[in-house]
Amino acid sequence: MKRRVEVSLLIAMLLASAGVFFAGIRWGLPSRDADPFLFGNHPVWTGREIAKLAPPGREDPGRAADVSEKPIDRDAGPVVVNSTDEDRARIVRRYRLMSHQPDEFTTFAALARMNPRRGDLDPRMYKYGGLWVYPVGALLKVAAGLRLIELRPDMTWYLDHPEAFGRFYVVARAYSACWGLLGVWATYALVRRIAGDFRAALVGAACFALMPVVVNAAHEAKPHLAGAVLMLLAVLAASRYVERRRGWIAAALLCGAAVAMVPSALPVMLVIPAMFVLRLWGNAAVSQSRTDSLDPQPSPTIKSSDGIFRTILAFALAGAVFVVTNPFVAIHAVHNREVLQSNVGNSAAFYKPGLTANGLAHAALLIGEGGSLLLTTAGLLGAVSLGVRAWKLRRAQSEAEQRRRAAGLLLAIPALVIAGAFVLFAAGQPTDYARFALPFDLFLLIEAVVAVATFIPGGWRRGLSYGLLIASTGYAGHLYLHDFVRDSSPDTTRMQAAAEIRGKLSGGNGVLITPIEPAPWSMPPANLFEWKILFDAKSGTPLGPFNNAVSVSPLDVAPGPPALKRLTSTPISWAGEPFEVTSFVGNKSRENGGTSR
Repeated sequence: MKRRVEVSLLIAMLLASAGVFFAGIRWGLPSRDADPFLFGNHPVWTGREIAKLAPPGREDPGRAADVSEKPIDRDAGPVVVNSTDEDRARIVRRYRLMSHQPDEFTTFAALARMNPRRGDLDPRMYKYGGLWVYPVGALLKVAAGLRLIELRPDMTWYLDHPEAFGRFYVVARAYSACWGLLGVWATYALVRRIAGDFRAALVGAACFALMPVVVNAAHEAKPHLAGAVLMLLAVLAASRYVERRRGWIAAALLCGAAVAMVPSALPVMLVIPAMFVLRLWGNAAVSQSRTDSLDPQPSPTIKSSDGIFRTILAFALAGAVFVVTNPFVAIHAVHNREVLQSNVGNSAAFYKPGLTANGLAHAALLIGEGGSLLLTTAGLLGAVSLGVRAWKLRRAQSEAEQRRRAAGLLLAIPALVIAGAFVLFAAGQPTDYARFALPFDLFLLIEAVVAVATFIPGGWRRGLSYGLLIASTGYAGHLYLHDFVRDSSPDTTRMQAAAEIRGKLSGGNGVLITPIEPAPWSMPPANLFEWKILFDAKSGTPLGPFNNAVSVSPLDVAPGPPALKRLTSTPISWAGEPFEVTSFVGNKSRENGGTSR
């Protein structure tokens, strides 16, 4: 009866989580709603006209799919980005095909460069693994077969029908959301294994579904959530092996799958040697315990030589998973390193290592934002307390203690390495960089719930502690969910800011200054034919005596009282992003424009 109740509650939790992950899945999709702002009184271009004015550049086999054909030099100073029809057509193409998330289009750009009929399955983009890119392509094919989307080889048709292209994003986001549901179960299973209490496991699953960084990742067509979930599954399988059960092969395959999903999950490979070392230590302790007690029962142990052999074999299995799902990484490493260098160079341009006080503070802020303040704080305190407890009970060999020790250490090792790398590269990163701390956030979540189950007495005290964790995490998560749902409607913050810009630049010969290249995620749609759009990555303010100038820039949080900003902001999300619109006369601010949110 108890088991039936537990299963029923878990199913209810999964259904509720599905509601969270799939609500607002249509946020920020491309549409024709931007056309009135982009064209003004100018005739609206057809897809054929856009393609003729801005034809795709010559295919360069050495250029990664996520590298722009004509990137703007951000150090060149102010640049007018709409001086020609070709420039305008490129901007319109972005608003017709791209979503409000800057990285989502990368997957479709990679798929578009493939030609399966000719045997060309090279995505030419490897910051996302083949375990992400190829299944998304397969899902698009299945969705087309079910007539849920339209697959056409003619890109001009999608330029005329951006809403049809927007359905591609929904399919890919659904793939990410399904990984979120698997993550709910994986979190439940891990907390259940460590704490031995299904109530704690349900609390952990609920906090997972409500964490801001999880809510955010489940609504984006990106592989980081899937990679983190695969890490949890790998830890789960490895912990079973440490308990002298089967599972090392599954753990090895899952570690390889995590890296095959997103290469930034590489630290999960540390689980492989860790599980064999922990198994050998456990064997030695069990053997000594049996010798001391004169227990004649045999112990299911492995020898050191077997452990070394299995470690090598496990790495080979993990590598095989990566190569099978990312074959062109291995091929180019031997035959065409130029495309790999293009991929690495494009990523390296965004991530510079450096340990600074500002970087450390920024990393701490993003980790706290990703997990919610109370959950993150409880997780840090819980991790320290549980670590001290584990050290004190390191000689305890009960089944429960071995289970706790194995799962806790296997989870901590890759998570702490990921946290260290996160801090090292955090300086100067945008707030959506928080996605790279997702495995560490999940580690803190599990530590927080397990600490409550371990140190807080049962009854109302423990129940109150669980309630506070769920409530605080749920409050932070609901802010993000609200923005996704809101951005599923035409009345988005970008459209509000676009109307505000149009009101301030009424008439011709206006100047709009933006610190980010015009795109649907970075700038509200603005008139490309009557106004001069000035891209200035350094200052974002007018540099000359303009009579009709406006500056627009995205903000991490909307302006207001600091306490209110912290309670209502959603800085790591691209949905509901606030924009500051400011008018200028010459170089002086005429008025602080309202902030659209």
